[in-house]
Amino acid sequence: MSAVQNSPHRQRLGGLDTVVIPGSPDGPWLVVLHGYGADAWDLVPLAQVLRVPPGTNWLFPNAPLEVPLGPHMSGRAWFAIDMAALEAAMMRGQHRDLSKDSPPAMEHARESIMQMLTEAGATWSKTILMGFSQGAMVATAAALHAHRQPLGLVVLSGTMVDEATWQAGAKKHKGLQVFQSHGTRDPLLDVQAARRLHRLFDEAGLPTEYHEFIGGHEIPQPIVDRLSAWLVAR
Repeated sequence: MSAVQNSPHRQRLGGLDTVVIPGSPDGPWLVVLHGYGADAWDLVPLAQVLRVPPGTNWLFPNAPLEVPLGPHMSGRAWFAIDMAALEAAMMRGQHRDLSKDSPPAMEHARESIMQMLTEAGATWSKTILMGFSQGAMVATAAALHAHRQPLGLVVLSGTMVDEATWQAGAKKHKGLQVFQSHGTRDPLLDVQAARRLHRLFDEAGLPTEYHEFIGGHEIPQPIVDRLSAWLVAR
């Protein structure tokens, strides 16, 4: 098991600008969705540090929405976030509860991901959907709305969104293998909401390897190591 050797290139798939690191046609597929304000290249280094089977195909799509980050700076987003409300909650030492939210752009985002996989020629039963932060929310939505069972789901510093819909979707995907991690000091997304999402997976019969770490909104090295072991086991 080793990191990928092929060079990344950009390709338009499912209407999304996507960084592609090709493996072999019969190899597994890893779809990695970046967080709010980042872009497709943000998580590409994971392809060099995660241990994966030879021949693994990687897809790193760019989220469809452009969002301002500051003077002459912008990033990408899968759906809009009320940043004023988020910052106000952080000032109060609180977290926003997104469990009742149903962002209209979420449906478009997950459909774009599915179309990207179709155009890439990915084998769905060999596909693992992975995301960080907002990307983890979209990856979860895509996995739970899929008509067929993907190989696995990786939720890195994600949270609960549209809880009732996710509960219904999870019940249709009993047996789906999940890896989930979250920092206990995450200032953006509450660890309590991550624990609720873990319970949702558990109660629906989705075997979940759940890890908390003392840290913030990040992917620390111990999580990279544990995720590598989980990916190889799949």
